[in-house]
Amino acid sequence: MRVAIDCRYIRERPSGIGTYVEAMVHAIPQMAPGDEFVLWAHRLAARPLTNASNVSEITVPVEPNSLWTIWWPERYASFDGIDLFHAAHNILSRHVPCATVVTIHDLLPIDYPKLAFTRWSQRVKRLYYRQAQWRALRDATRLVATTSVMADRITRLCPSARGRVAVVPMAPGPIFRPTADPDRSREQAAAIIGSDAPYFLVVGQHSPSKQHPVALTAFARDVPEPWRIVFVQRQTRKHVLASLASRLGIDKRVTWIPHVDAANLVVLYQAAGAMVQPSLYEGFGLPVVEAMAIGCPVVASDIPTLREVVGAAAILVPPNDIAGFGRALAALARSPNQRRDLAAAGIDRAKVFSWHRCARETLDVFRDAAAFGSTVRRVSR
Repeated sequence: MRVAIDCRYIRERPSGIGTYVEAMVHAIPQMAPGDEFVLWAHRLAARPLTNASNVSEITVPVEPNSLWTIWWPERYASFDGIDLFHAAHNILSRHVPCATVVTIHDLLPIDYPKLAFTRWSQRVKRLYYRQAQWRALRDATRLVATTSVMADRITRLCPSARGRVAVVPMAPGPIFRPTADPDRSREQAAAIIGSDAPYFLVVGQHSPSKQHPVALTAFARDVPEPWRIVFVQRQTRKHVLASLASRLGIDKRVTWIPHVDAANLVVLYQAAGAMVQPSLYEGFGLPVVEAMAIGCPVVASDIPTLREVVGAAAILVPPNDIAGFGRALAALARSPNQRRDLAAAGIDRAKVFSWHRCARETLDVFRDAAAFGSTVRRVSR
C-alpha cells in the first residue's frame, strides 16, 4: 500500500491538528514497514518530518486551507502510484483519483459557519471550505471522527456516511505528564509569566468558538487578588481581549503569551490553579486532555464533546454561564483540596487516551479504505 498523507499542519508552531498529524506520521510508518508513505510537507516545516525508512517527503507550496488545496490538488502534488490519500484536516479536495480517508476534527463550517473564517476577507474561503467539508462527508472512502459525538453528528448530517466513519480519539503527547518537581515548575512558571502569583490558564487560539471573553469576564467577576489569568494564544488578536480586560479593571492581572514550546507549556499547566476552556464548540478539545494528563484541574464548557472527553474528571459549566464559570474558579481559588482531587481525577482520565492506539486504529482505517478502493477499481474495469 502506498499512502500519501497531507502533513502541512506540521509547522514551527503547530495547532491541535498539527499535533495530531505529527503523532500519526511518527507512529504509523513504523507500524507498517511493508507499506510506503509519501508525506506532503509545509514549506516552513522542520525536515525531515520523520526518520522512518519507508517514508519520502515532498514540499507542497500552498497552504492547507487555500483554494488551491480545495480545487486543484493535482497541480501541486502527484497522485501517481498512490493507493490512498489521507486528508488529515476536515476537507476533501476535488479530483483525488484514489481511495481517501478524511479526519474530521470538527464541523464548525457546517454547524456554525459564522464562527469559521470570521473576517470579511475570508468569507469566500468559508463558502468553499464548507463545500469541501460536505464533499468529505459525502465522498470520502472512509472518515475518522475524534469523538463519538462527532461521528453521530456526521451520520445525522450525511446518512450515507453510516458505516464509513470510525471513532479514533486523539491523545496527549508523552511530554504531557506530571513533572517530578512541582516546586521547580512553579519557579519556572513564575519566570515565564513574570509573577509568582497563583493563576488560571487559558490555552488556544482566540477564535469566537473558544469564547475567551467568557473566561476573562468570569475571572474578573469572582476571582480575588492575588490570582491572575494567563492566556497562551497561537493567534492572539490580543487587542480585543486587552480592551475587555481594561474595561473590567483587571488589565494588570492578565498575562498574554503568544507562544511557548511544549516543555514550557507543561510547566504552565503543572503550576496553574486550573485550565479554563469555555468553548461554545469543540470537536475534541486536545488542550483539555493535555492539562488533565499533567494533573492540571480543568473547568470546561458543558458541551457534548467535552462531556465525552473529560468524563467526571472536570468541572463542567454551561458555555455562556459567566456566573457559573466565575463561581467555579472562585471555589478552586479557595480550595487546594478540590484542586488536588480534580488533578488526580484528570490524570486517571487521561490514561484512557493513547497516541499508539490512535495510530494503530487509524492504520486499520487506511487498510480498510485501500482495500475497498481496490475492489471498486476492479469492479469498474
